[in-house]
Amino acid sequence: MSTLDTVRDRAAFLALLEPALAQRLEARRDSACGLWPDLTIAYVNPAWQRFARSNGAGGGFSARWCEGANFLDGVGTPLREYYRQHLAGALEGRSSWTSEYECSSPRMFRLYEMEVRSVGQGAGLLVLHTRLQQRPHEPGLGREPIDATAWQDEHGLIHQCVHCRRVRRAGADEVWDWVPQWVERVPDNATGSLCPPCIASRYPDLAKGA
Repeated sequence: MSTLDTVRDRAAFLALLEPALAQRLEARRDSACGLWPDLTIAYVNPAWQRFARSNGAGGGFSARWCEGANFLDGVGTPLREYYRQHLAGALEGRSSWTSEYECSSPRMFRLYEMEVRSVGQGAGLLVLHTRLQQRPHEPGLGREPIDATAWQDEHGLIHQCVHCRRVRRAGADEVWDWVPQWVERVPDNATGSLCPPCIASRYPDLAKGA
């Protein structure tokens, strides 16, 4: 998408909102974005861009979460269909969708709430992110990958939870470790998974096969 198309998309999305709401989004401390019905990102607010810069987001983040990209491309594979269904429900106006998620850094635990609501009578979706908690990780949390094979499966893959970002220990399906180095930079041989605690506490519908 060209720069001119991006500017037009952003203006068209903001035109769906009350002027006062559009102003609040621009001044908001936490991130917000706007989506078209096909889930293309039409708008991101300044806080979205500040969050990316402050967390050292590189080209991978920019490609997945920029204006003109598809929102679902930035969602880990195990959750993609889950998100698609809930976003569709919000778009149809059945209800807004609220979900908590973890977005921790190597040093800080961070918990956010995401609220999704329909705007413009189903012409788009407004996605609001609100930080609920931020605190340093517990002392002593984390292990450095001295030997990466301790987390590799028989195919050489490292399974990283797309919610809490812990990695599954090889030969111990119920043991998931916090490895700060791999939170900061996801290894090339990582594959997205969901750990049992996150399924049970955050995504019980998936545990039931919904």
